[in-house]
Amino acid sequence: MVADDAEIHVEKADLIARLKAEMGYSEEEAERVVDAMMESITESLSKGDKINLPGIGTMAVVERSLRKGEDHSTGRDIKFSPGKRLKDALTSLDFITKGLE
Repeated sequence: MVADDAEIHVEKADLIARLKAEMGYSEEEAERVVDAMMESITESLSKGDKINLPGIGTMAVVERSLRKGEDHSTGRDIKFSPGKRLKDALTSLDFITKGLE
């Protein structure tokens, strides 16, 4: 993971490393799995499909009205609704964020 100011970002290389460590994949195999997953998500959303990742959440393309001054050609956004497992995991982090206020 790469730190950027106070934020932490998970990079493609982090996902590949995790697959290598947990699944025993080679670098090439792990990269193909990550690439295939990202391509599948991109293709599905571009066709207007809804993606449900149980426990993680749901992604869907939604239409929205443009705000004044925006220069968007489509008026479409990706909406992400977190699943229960993810919500519970984030709720358990409340003790960390409360100390930062």
